[in-house]
Amino acid sequence: MFPLPSNNTPVNCPTCGTAKVLSNITVAWVQAGDSLLPERGHFCTSCSKPFKAPLNGDIPFGAVRVRTISHALLRLQESADLVVVRHRAGVKEVIY
Repeated sequence: MFPLPSNNTPVNCPTCGTAKVLSNITVAWVQAGDSLLPERGHFCTSCSKPFKAPLNGDIPFGAVRVRTISHALLRLQESADLVVVRHRAGVKEVIY
């Protein structure tokens, strides 16, 4: 039996359509400064492809990792168009 994701809804693979999916596993590693951060997602055991969770009617947010925070990004943050996040590992991320 394959574990369900945290919201207890079954996930089907977007590539092959099967329900043989492992949830909440590390599907990629992203370098942040001197360390590696895991990216969590799903893995299909039938076609052996990782994928991220589909959006279920939630408000989609986008995120971009940046090296430096420019004056323009700070002004956009003041007007609440985006949020600048500085992680403990040194990664700077813009969520919009």
